[in-house]
Amino acid sequence: MRSFRFLLSVIVGCIVLSGCLYPESNRAGNQIPRDMQIEMVQNAVDEYREDSDGLLPIRTLEGQREYLEYQIDFTALIPNYLEQRPDNAYESGGNYQYVIVDAEDDPKVKLADLRITDEVRSLTIRLNAFGESVQLGEPIGPNVYPLDLNFYKFDENPTVTSPYTSSTLNVYYNGGQEFIVDYREDIGKIIEENGLEFETGEDVRHVLYEYTPIVPIYSPEITVDEENMPIFMTNRHKSD
Repeated sequence: MRSFRFLLSVIVGCIVLSGCLYPESNRAGNQIPRDMQIEMVQNAVDEYREDSDGLLPIRTLEGQREYLEYQIDFTALIPNYLEQRPDNAYESGGNYQYVIVDAEDDPKVKLADLRITDEVRSLTIRLNAFGESVQLGEPIGPNVYPLDLNFYKFDENPTVTSPYTSSTLNVYYNGGQEFIVDYREDIGKIIEENGLEFETGEDVRHVLYEYTPIVPIYSPEITVDEENMPIFMTNRHKSD
């Protein structure tokens, strides 16, 4: 039975990765997350896990940003469970890192958009050119600061492109001296569109990767206020 599933995976993989099911304009589509590609990798991960007594085909990387700790190791899947890497995977020259979320309880295959990493890296290089000390503006929330736009000669606050809506998301700085991306607007849209309700103190970032294939890298913890609107999480919210 498993050999049949593997053969089916190979056939589907050939179709998907050749781009035969997609318009010509999408064939460069190594930049487009496709549900079928993710499902193919998920099936391979599930079979690997079944055959290896619960082990996952991942590279556990210390010091990584949240959501990037468990990156899929395609060398463990190819060729027995997967014919080749998806063409949108970072290892194939694509923009997405395939990762596992909920690794211990319910492992799910998701994608991290590494274009955000590239944009943040470019921003870091620009800041370093102005010296080691980071110049900040007035806080916009607990432990959340904009850069000093005048000091760094920015016309407007730095942004990255949202992997969810293609709109712009503000980039800020936190007290731990790290860049953060503000996903509150994207989270708010999902909450509103799906009629979701949460309690203050509950981390609501999971809605982003439950309703889309993408994880929110560089995101601080986000909860909701009394009106169910997304806000930056603080220790006070956690203790309420």
